[in-house]
Amino acid sequence: MFLLEESILGEDREFGMAGCYVVFHKQLGDLLLLEPSLARLRSYHDAPVRVLTRSRHRSLVTLMEGVEYQAGLPIAWKENLYCYDPLRKSAVRSFFTPALRRHYIFPNPHEMEWFHSVLFRRIIGLNLEDQYVAEYFWENTPVPFQNTFRTPQLKSPPSVWKPKAMDNGSFILINPTSGWKSKNWLPERWAEVLKVLYDHYQMPLFMTNASSDWQMTHCQEIIEKSGGIVRGLEHTSLENFLWLCSRASFVLTVDGATSHLSQAFEVPSVTLFGPTSLANWHYPTKLNIAVQASSDDDGIRRMKNLQVGDVIEKIMSIDKL
Repeated sequence: MFLLEESILGEDREFGMAGCYVVFHKQLGDLLLLEPSLARLRSYHDAPVRVLTRSRHRSLVTLMEGVEYQAGLPIAWKENLYCYDPLRKSAVRSFFTPALRRHYIFPNPHEMEWFHSVLFRRIIGLNLEDQYVAEYFWENTPVPFQNTFRTPQLKSPPSVWKPKAMDNGSFILINPTSGWKSKNWLPERWAEVLKVLYDHYQMPLFMTNASSDWQMTHCQEIIEKSGGIVRGLEHTSLENFLWLCSRASFVLTVDGATSHLSQAFEVPSVTLFGPTSLANWHYPTKLNIAVQASSDDDGIRRMKNLQVGDVIEKIMSIDKL
């Protein structure tokens, strides 16, 4: 690990270059987990923090306090740039962004490439091990801090982001897919849980869908096995999705962006985990809890091992609905 030298701290204020650049091109949920680090940078450098990320994530960035989306190639010089992912696209954008000092913060030793040592003035990389990802990045962001770690927070989306199919009533949001098939739970078990949810809370159930064929097929099978008690939402934009996560009375989801969003909006949720590390990707609170499948003889936790009764027990234990 390379430690930030104390002598460079505060120099951006001397040069009058308030704010900084952040480069990050991973997925939506990963970007959200960076929000506590962005808040820390904003507090030290004085807002704004300008984020170079995927264009389709722009709406999420607008919900982060004191953070702005950077479109295209920046032309204004900043004293500091912070890159939080190992992607070559991020390295290229870091190279062409006008910053006097570039810092690379990463969680795993294998994410270090030869060009990082050439491009970045400071490199900070420890082994993530069992630490929560958001807390790791916050802890290793190389600026002074006074407060303790907090989980990601977002502003409430505007009402114009509400899907046209939605009214103003209470609802439960169901998200059964992510980017990996290994996170899929058996449709018949989803159906059992959804029937209990519907009977107990007497709220409409809405299911978010995705664009891949296997995701749509999985969602449709759950809807059919549930007997029509859950309504699938098709053709939702990111803005629609963010609104749904923020306005739901309760969220039931596999681990992924929906889980992180519900927590950032302070919405009660239960997250279903299979092979993913629970310690790395979940921060338990009274309102946001998780249940994980048991492991097979090979040590791998597979979703097929997750039992209906365990999920229902967690749902009923939530303090607020």
